[in-house]
Amino acid sequence: MKKYEKLKTQYPAYISLEQLRGICKIAKRSARYLVDNGIIPAIDTGRKTWRYKISIDDVIDYLRRRDREGSMIPAGATSSREPCTSKRSYSQVVSRGQEREVAKYFAEVYADYPDVLTTDNMATMAGMHKKSLMRILKDGHIKVLASNPRYIVPKVYFWEFIANRRFIDAWSNSDEFIQILEGFEAWQSQK
Repeated sequence: MKKYEKLKTQYPAYISLEQLRGICKIAKRSARYLVDNGIIPAIDTGRKTWRYKISIDDVIDYLRRRDREGSMIPAGATSSREPCTSKRSYSQVVSRGQEREVAKYFAEVYADYPDVLTTDNMATMAGMHKKSLMRILKDGHIKVLASNPRYIVPKVYFWEFIANRRFIDAWSNSDEFIQILEGFEAWQSQK
């Protein structure tokens, strides 16, 4: 919790959108999205320059929430590309509060997999490229039993990651991910 407190000494009580972008290490469009959608409260001055006044306390609060919940910007929301209507992310299917349902779905679908998973198992189950999964493992977003020379992960730990907003907010173009997504929607409709 203390890691963001030093921002109060480095910045004034109110900061600009550009300073927000630098603190959060995000693109201009993402910073604008956060402010325009009220994720980070701001005072709109109506001026062309320094239009928004953003409290440093609200920025610290946002950073802490982002650490706990993952990105609060829906996949593709700040992209300059035309939205792809045929491919969606779980965040467009799974509403907040349904995270545990995703874990139950995966547990049911992959019940025949071993209780201790390898990176190949997890990549297949999540529809992720193995390199992306390795980055997630190295960053510590999935608990592991062993990591040398291979990552060994109990299914229970993997289900915790699956139920996390970081996974749900992921955007994947892989065919496996699309199949998993369609399967979850069908599973939800049968309940």
